[in-house]
Amino acid sequence: MALEESVDGMEKLESNGITAWIDKRLKDFLIKLGKVTVDYRRDETGGGYILTAGEGDCAGGCDSC
Repeated sequence: MALEESVDGMEKLESNGITAWIDKRLKDFLIKLGKVTVDYRRDETGGGYILTAGEGDCAGGCDSC
């Protein structure tokens, strides 16, 4: 979302000092997933954001991710 875009009809989320505006349908979907974590990681190939949804460790594969 660009800064100049309207937030009309969007829902405001705040967590840990960060504010985000998202579509209500996305918010409903995220609520169904449970805990959502956004992390920034950097390694030898570069960096980027990683989104983790659900509970538990998903290294072995699970239904909560």
